[in-house]
Amino acid sequence: MQKRIVTKIGNIFCVEIDDKNKRFFQYVANDLSQLNSSVIRVFKRKYPMDYVPDMDEIVNDEVDFYAHTVLSAGIRANTWYKVGKHKDVGDTEHIMFKLFDEGNISHLTKSYRWYVWYINKEYVDIGEMTDEYRQLDLGLVISYDQIAAKIKTGEFTMKMLD
Repeated sequence: MQKRIVTKIGNIFCVEIDDKNKRFFQYVANDLSQLNSSVIRVFKRKYPMDYVPDMDEIVNDEVDFYAHTVLSAGIRANTWYKVGKHKDVGDTEHIMFKLFDEGNISHLTKSYRWYVWYINKEYVDIGEMTDEYRQLDLGLVISYDQIAAKIKTGEFTMKMLD
C-alpha cells in the first residue's frame, strides 16, 4: 500500500535540473476555479547541487512562472521532493492565468475563445488573445513532467496556442 502524501501551502520543493544544478518551487494556493488544483510559483535562480536550502533566500528570489499541477504525482514519480516550508507565499490575490476553450486542439493554430482569471475567481471571457494578457501563464492543470521540462529548459514540450 502506498503511503499517503501530505502537502501543505508553503511547502518548498526541489527539482534537480542535471548533475550540477537544481531549482526550487513553492506550493502557494489551491485554485477552486481550476479543479481545486495546487498552484505553484517556480523561482528563477539555479543552485549548485551541494547547496543547502535556505528557505528565506529561496522565497525572496524572482518568480519565473506560476502553474497549476498535482504535487503528489510529481513526488511519486521522483520528479521533485520537499525540502522545507516557508509562511511567505507571496501575493496570491494577484496571480492571474489564461486558458482557451476550443475542445479538441489538435487542428487549431489560434483560439478565439480565451478566458483569464485570478485564483479562486470567476473566469472572464476576453475572446481573442490580446497583448494585455499574452504574458500570463497558461492555467491548465499541467502534468509533473511538463512542469519539470519547463523548469529545466524554459519551455513546455506540449503544444501551445496564441
